Amino acid sequence: MMLPIADYAPDLPPNNQAGSSANIVNLFPRTKESWGPVGTLANFSSNGLASQCLGALMAIDTGANNYLFSGDATSLYLLAPGNTAFANVSKGGGYTLPIGERWNFTQFGQRVIAAAQGQNLQSYVLNSSTLFADLAGTPPQARYIMTIRDWVMVGNTFDGTNGAQPQRVQWPAIDDPTTWPAAGSVAEAQLLAGSQIIPGDQGWIMGMVGNLGTADGAIFFERAIWRVVYQGAPTIFGFYPCEGVRGTPAPKSLAQLGALVYYLGEDGFYAFDGSTSTPIGVDRVDKTFWANVNTSYLQNVIGAVDPVNRLVMWLYPSNGAPGGIPDSLIVYNWALNKWGFAQVNADYIFRAITQGYSLDSLDSTGYTLDTLPFSLDSRVWSGGQVLMGAFTPQHKLAYFTGSPANATADTVEIEPFGSSGKRAFLTSTRPMVDGGSPTVQIGMRNRLVDAPTFTTASALNSNGECPVRADARYLRARIQTSGNFTNLQGIEVPEQELHIAGRR
Repeated sequence: MMLPIADYAPDLPPNNQAGSSANIVNLFPRTKESWGPVGTLANFSSNGLASQCLGALMAIDTGANNYLFSGDATSLYLLAPGNTAFANVSKGGGYTLPIGERWNFTQFGQRVIAAAQGQNLQSYVLNSSTLFADLAGTPPQARYIMTIRDWVMVGNTFDGTNGAQPQRVQWPAIDDPTTWPAAGSVAEAQLLAGSQIIPGDQGWIMGMVGNLGTADGAIFFERAIWRVVYQGAPTIFGFYPCEGVRGTPAPKSLAQLGALVYYLGEDGFYAFDGSTSTPIGVDRVDKTFWANVNTSYLQNVIGAVDPVNRLVMWLYPSNGAPGGIPDSLIVYNWALNKWGFAQVNADYIFRAITQGYSLDSLDSTGYTLDTLPFSLDSRVWSGGQVLMGAFTPQHKLAYFTGSPANATADTVEIEPFGSSGKRAFLTSTRPMVDGGSPTVQIGMRNRLVDAPTFTTASALNSNGECPVRADARYLRARIQTSGNFTNLQGIEVPEQELHIAGRR
């Protein structure tokens, strides 16, 4: 008999027909039949930012070189190709972000533009600039920014004429983010620039994404989503409500994957295609997430996509996280339609692209063969490889390439002799895992109103079994493992080791 690892669905009751569990820790869905390990964070950069990372972007130049931009409350930084040290590339005098605000970046051609509340839009041209500088022209300040078709668009704006406009968007001349004609001018019409206030009770603009499956872009408010559709002169863009009551309270939760954007809504997790939202967390993780997240720090809920492993990730602070620094990671595998969970302490996560090194250029990293943080065959050293990056609580760049974190998982719960109403007596199990150092405990209870009690953890013996002594009507297994493994499936219960209690 096989007891598989239960799906992670902590919202469901402990004994349910779906066979789900609330106890999956440091495991991600790997296949339809198995779970995979979660690598610990391994530092890559030789230095860190001055304080908590508040935004990051990987930019690519015309030579396919990869640049990592990031920012904290006072500075903007660059990790250039062939380097492991961050350089401060702030404009003179730096910045002062109010508490709770974040940096948002976009790349338009060879230009990287950064936006944050109270700051002038910042511009850095790849292979030209040495420091960020105020974007040329007369752009407004803005909290959010995106690239949409042939334009840059900003939202939740402030300027000397209009003041603070949390429901306003504006875009410059087509193909030129440095030209922002005056509103209503002939030049604005000729250059296809413009602006729009989107009035209503949907609250402030909380985020923007471009180039979706059924829309040219989307604007996320606190309680609504509006589609952005290119329609040509004279209006240039049309704005249409597509979600009447749902938006996002967490601006950094938006995680775009091609034509889709995943996000945290007011009541749970969703996937949005430019027209409609599909719930992905209902009856599985939504209620548990909202019970556990520290709602005073929703600005620290960070979404990112790992396309290699088909995962959408949300880093967030639990109610017990000191200072609201994230300590939890919930993930959704869109191909398997399964959830996972890990304990991760980090400032920020993002989709990284490795910069590429040869044996000769490794000297430029500052490491020697003896001090390399990764093996020579690691994907970290291969240019153009996509992998998940993070900023640690020490504000250093790290990758999830360290040794696997200690993992815990519960199997489904069974009632082996339910038809007879008899208790089961179990004496041994075989953990179905292809590596590591697993132990097995058996959870027992005779009534559904009782919480299960677990046997002492039993290690793997020379026969490949974990001996146990369990006597109860309902049984489940808890597997804990450390070390390297690839697939964890559950436990096998040998037929000769399971009996009706009181019989041999």
